[in-house]
Amino acid sequence: MNNRLPLLATAVLTAEALLAQETVEQRLQRLEAQNRALQERVSALSTDFERIDLGGIVPPLGEAKRGVGQGAAKVYDVQQGLSIGGYGEFLFQQRSGRTDLADALRSILYVGYKFDDQWVFNSEIEVEHGTTADNSGEVSLEFGYLDYLASDAFNLRGGMLLSPMGLINELHEPTAFLSASRPQTETRIIPTTWRELGFGAYGDLGDFAYRSYLLTSLDGDGFGASGLRGGRQKGSRAEADDWSLVTKVDYQGLAGLIVGGSFSYGDSGQDNLRGTPPLRIPDLRTAIVEGHVDYRTGPWQLRALWAQAKVQDAGEFNAATGGALADRMVGYYGEIGCDVLRWLCPGASAQLTPFVRYEQIDTQDRVPFGTSRDADQEDEIWTLGLNFKPVRQVVVKLDYEHWNDDFDRFNVLLGYVF
Repeated sequence: MNNRLPLLATAVLTAEALLAQETVEQRLQRLEAQNRALQERVSALSTDFERIDLGGIVPPLGEAKRGVGQGAAKVYDVQQGLSIGGYGEFLFQQRSGRTDLADALRSILYVGYKFDDQWVFNSEIEVEHGTTADNSGEVSLEFGYLDYLASDAFNLRGGMLLSPMGLINELHEPTAFLSASRPQTETRIIPTTWRELGFGAYGDLGDFAYRSYLLTSLDGDGFGASGLRGGRQKGSRAEADDWSLVTKVDYQGLAGLIVGGSFSYGDSGQDNLRGTPPLRIPDLRTAIVEGHVDYRTGPWQLRALWAQAKVQDAGEFNAATGGALADRMVGYYGEIGCDVLRWLCPGASAQLTPFVRYEQIDTQDRVPFGTSRDADQEDEIWTLGLNFKPVRQVVVKLDYEHWNDDFDRFNVLLGYVF
């Protein structure tokens, strides 16, 4: 027995050592497994950073489509997930006989998310005039909507929508048009940037593209002698007693050519009261119609637009409010530009486009009986300028506006889109 005890003790110690050795090996295996998992996570993060560097969530610019500009349309090109874009404008304006102006005009962030092949969210968040302090600027949701993509021919859209009227209201990025300032016809009659809450449908039918929305109407309480711009509600606790139907149809069967028109029709009175004692604002049935053409071939760009607005009950509105609202407003413009670098430097990626635009607008074209016509609202404007794009995403604009009945302006604008 005494001889067996040392052997037994040795066996026990050997077993314990083997168990301890096995435990160490198991721990090493576990650490190796954790190390592999950590390496996989680091590799995944590296892939994500590479994806960001390569434009995964900031994809490259494509073409404007589906009623939004290049920066906002990128979300439709991603397979799934987040898309970010934006644009901005910085303006210096020399005003003849007036104080000159320097303005961080607007800075925009597009944020979109593609849930799957059918559901898309898209938005434009805007900071205007650099700050919101002292009421000198504002932060706005320029648009924000959900799309249901059913087919090329029929899709649904709802939320804060851009009115599809005209050429500028939807495609208002600085690289999309030649001049520093937006045309007055598309500012005061088609009151860009015009957005309202609503829903509707859009799509392409062969060579024709359409958009048709039911939107909260303009608020007629903001109409005036200078036009309809003050009636925009911008989705901010919008009065929704009155709604308008807005429809646009474009023919785009030839490369570089868009020919089309649009209309908006609906009451704008919103059952408001004005004055002391309070008087009810009339229905103010408002009809806006416009026709447009945009043609781009080789180095040439040609664009023209005509618009007219009619407002019923304008005389009754003026009697109740003391205003000078016209019952008919008319405006039109035409412009032509040519990229001369196509000839001076064949093969150059930059563009240098001299242009000229002529515009007439009269927001007092016809006034109701008993209303005095404000002749200062009839303007003839010549704009001469240069539009330089060193790359397709950056633009420098220099132009001179000659107004027949107002101060002239010399504009320098820096703009970008991504």
